[in-house]
Amino acid sequence: MAELALDPGSSLEDVDVDVLREKQSGWWDNLGVSVTATKDISQVETVWRELEAGGIQSPGQSIDFTKAWIKRFQIPVEDQLYVTGEARGKVVALLPLKRVRRSGVDILTWFAGYHVGCNAPLIDHAVFDKLSFEERKQVWSRMRRTMIGADLVCLQSLPDIGDGGYFSTLGQSIDVEVLYRSEYESWEACKTKQLTRSRRKHDKQQGAKLAAIGEVSFEELRSGDARADKALTTLFAQKARRFEHWGIDDPFADEQVQKFYRDMFHENKGLSGKLHVLSLDNEIVAVRYNLAQGNRIFSLISSMSDRADLRPGSPGKQNILRAMQAIFEGGYAVCDMGAGYSDEKRHWCNKTIKLRTHYIPLNTTGALVARLHRLKYRVRKFIKEKDWLFNLVKLARSSVKKTSKR
Repeated sequence: MAELALDPGSSLEDVDVDVLREKQSGWWDNLGVSVTATKDISQVETVWRELEAGGIQSPGQSIDFTKAWIKRFQIPVEDQLYVTGEARGKVVALLPLKRVRRSGVDILTWFAGYHVGCNAPLIDHAVFDKLSFEERKQVWSRMRRTMIGADLVCLQSLPDIGDGGYFSTLGQSIDVEVLYRSEYESWEACKTKQLTRSRRKHDKQQGAKLAAIGEVSFEELRSGDARADKALTTLFAQKARRFEHWGIDDPFADEQVQKFYRDMFHENKGLSGKLHVLSLDNEIVAVRYNLAQGNRIFSLISSMSDRADLRPGSPGKQNILRAMQAIFEGGYAVCDMGAGYSDEKRHWCNKTIKLRTHYIPLNTTGALVARLHRLKYRVRKFIKEKDWLFNLVKLARSSVKKTSKR
């Protein structure tokens, strides 16, 4: 069959995507692979929910999360693109993308960007596992042909999952981070593995120090709880002070971003919101923001008070201790703590997954940008792996920010 030729430089507005979908429905070769593309999320909602029911790696794969993002940030239809790949008579992959413009370059990327620990196309795991290497390669290759209206497709932080690597032939890639998860069948199993004798002793000592200051209380707030708004306000305020101390930009500073997280917490559709809140004499001293689906819970934001007198009692560690107990006693099997190393992940996570950013250049401009972006990642990774250099960079960044505010 003749393949539909697309100009990689054409805009989404210049192409009738519905016609594109109709023509591509006849794109069959001897492997039985075809693709469709649309700008209308409603046209992929049914298949999206079917794929989502098989399990997600990130809240960013939730259609309700994506719809809420589109609504809150008013993303135009012409900047949305949904590509599906079909093999062996079934849709096996769905790739939801939005178009953004950075420094004069049009990029197709994830809707939520770095606001989730990782992201990935929706996959039919049962069928995808049975596909041959060549079939998987053809699925991604044909899907790439419909990624129009941009210079580059940039897919940040794809998890290295699946037999043979689901995304190994999806463009060029570079290792970027590691995703951390705690996976246990019960709180007893988690406690036995993660809480060594020295850890239990240390936690008990810190708990006693915090209790010596005032009355400690812990609670889990769920979607619709009126007290959640106060906890969310405290969460963002505590994060703002912490980012200011570190001298880095606050990703939650935008009022619309905060409203989005409130939307997701209260709407309680495909993802249910949970806040783990630690208080001292009724003052909130630590908060953890989570979204849950099925037997997985995703811990997206955590914060704690910067009061100097509370540091010996470590309210952040006391909160996560109680939160992990609540999670596994609540029937969850996986607690996803996102990407990037930290003490809490070292203490609680028994699973790690490599993350890679994938680049699909659509023209020569995109190819150049992809090379520069990979170089940036390599430099950043080198800096992070050298503690002395990373600390020096953070100190310099903090000094520059403080100077600019004067």
